Amino acid sequence: MTSNEENELYMVKQAQSLRKSDPDAAQAWIMTAKMLYPSAFNVQYESYLFERDGKNYEEAAKCFSVIATKFPNRHTELWQEINALTTALRNENESTPEQEFFVKMYKHLTPDVQHNIFMHTINHCGDDLEQCICIYILMFKKFPKSVTTHAPRLLELLAEGMTTDPDVYQRILVEDVLPMIQHKPPELAPVLACRLYTNSLEYYLRQIMDSETEPADPWKTIFKVLMLCGQMMGWEPFLPFSKQCSQNVYWEKLVDILSASPPGSSKVLFYATTLFIYSLYGYIRNCRLRIDDSDVSHVLVEGFIDGSEDQSMEPPKFSLTTPISPDLSNAFLHAAQCWQLLNTDQFQRDFSQLMVALPLAPWISRFLFDLAIYFGHRDEANKLMGEMTTQSSLVQSLQILSLNLMQGSMTLQGFQCILKVIGELPATNGHLLENMTLKGHRHMVFLPLTRAALVQYCTGAIVSRISRQVFEPNCSDRLLGDLLVLQQLNLLNDTRLTQQIFSVIKQRKSFNLRTLSTYIISIDLIEELSHIWNSQLDDSNFELTGSPTGVSSGGTASVPPRRIGTRGADKGARDEFKTITRQQIARCNENIITLLANFITQEQLMLAQHIFGIPPVETIEIK
Repeated sequence: MTSNEENELYMVKQAQSLRKSDPDAAQAWIMTAKMLYPSAFNVQYESYLFERDGKNYEEAAKCFSVIATKFPNRHTELWQEINALTTALRNENESTPEQEFFVKMYKHLTPDVQHNIFMHTINHCGDDLEQCICIYILMFKKFPKSVTTHAPRLLELLAEGMTTDPDVYQRILVEDVLPMIQHKPPELAPVLACRLYTNSLEYYLRQIMDSETEPADPWKTIFKVLMLCGQMMGWEPFLPFSKQCSQNVYWEKLVDILSASPPGSSKVLFYATTLFIYSLYGYIRNCRLRIDDSDVSHVLVEGFIDGSEDQSMEPPKFSLTTPISPDLSNAFLHAAQCWQLLNTDQFQRDFSQLMVALPLAPWISRFLFDLAIYFGHRDEANKLMGEMTTQSSLVQSLQILSLNLMQGSMTLQGFQCILKVIGELPATNGHLLENMTLKGHRHMVFLPLTRAALVQYCTGAIVSRISRQVFEPNCSDRLLGDLLVLQQLNLLNDTRLTQQIFSVIKQRKSFNLRTLSTYIISIDLIEELSHIWNSQLDDSNFELTGSPTGVSSGGTASVPPRRIGTRGADKGARDEFKTITRQQIARCNENIITLLANFITQEQLMLAQHIFGIPPVETIEIK
């Protein structure tokens, strides 16, 4: 140790020993030492400590400026103070009394010193990636103009951090960094910019999918990030997000960009992928709707066809069965358009990698299954159904039934699915749907999982498979009667079938209706049956089986039901017929949905005989 160093150390120790007992004397020693040894770190640092401990913000700032300027990167004590200062600035809103001093002292530093402190800290961070990123962010807040110069390096560090802890660094990117650079985005290498957008999109999708309550305007923010990353790469801008803007407008813009871009353009890939996910999001979100104070899911199923199917190659239509049907169908069709574009040779490899990186598996599996149903790819739909693990048994039964209808014939498995659906009806009542049956061409229905809609669909499935028998010779009385029961849900929409049933009944010399007193409560049907009863000729016989007076569906009686007919009918028989019809009319306000659900369950053996043409010997086993 040189004599000068010994003298410096002596004077510093003298100042330290007097700091508490005689501050004025301590200050005198420090001032003398600074005059004699202005380049000594120990002297300058002790001067800073004296002002710091005395809470003299302005003087402490002057001393700190000297040691930060003259002695960077050399002394541990200095880095401890710099770390304390930057930590205090990061916690400015929740600082301790000690940190509050550093915040106030920082305000007295010159801008050059402030900026140099940040840069020295960044350069001194070493492998501490998170600290380095935090200092960059802090510097950008204090010196917004530094964003232009230093943002590329910060974004590189974030991309590096995402390989080890994506949750942390995606949040920092989206919540802290992107808002700072949105007004002056830096130029980035395309690979880095695309990677940052993919991570931002992943962050927002996780929020959307994991949150019970959806974040406010997530797609407005996602489209902003897309535009920002496009600016970094010099892309032609896409359209900003607007809820009032239809998806057709976005698709047309995408087509324009596609036509002016080279094959496999990253710009088209990311614009189309974003539009696909936005459409997919709209589809999945709208598949759940509030009905009767409950969240009700919608399932895409095959609609019913009245008459022979038009064999055109056009894709199926969507029936407007519910108020949400137009929004659902539009979102689905636009997602399908984007999906087909992105699975062309020029984009398929890169798009597949994006789909692996993004947390979309539950949405994609649902969408691909519905897409297979839409295009009539039954084998592919069966394969995809086996890969979906989140399906409820009710939804799975409904989808298997829909696949049965797609192939044009009812299998035993399909009929078992009807019985399963009826056995698992939800509590939400809902309403009957319109346009479940259309004439001549294949169509799709978004079916809400409500009691009314499910019973209506199961009833329609049975009717669609047995109604053709009405137009064949020698169809059974029982089939005609069972069809009348099922038609009570669809009288206004399928008058042709009902008229044909009554026409066949009128032509017969003998007809036995076994279901009137138990399951037929429609006033229109009862009136028509009364007309047939009253107009029967002497050589014909119209019989029905009636329950004893006062016994309705589900009731029990001590005597068996009595068969009454028109042939040789006396006054007692006529009066009994009137009694039965009055009983049924009195039941016209009963819940028709519950009645038909009970009918399908209780008469499953006879319905199976109608569908499959074999006499049943035991109850249909539900597997």
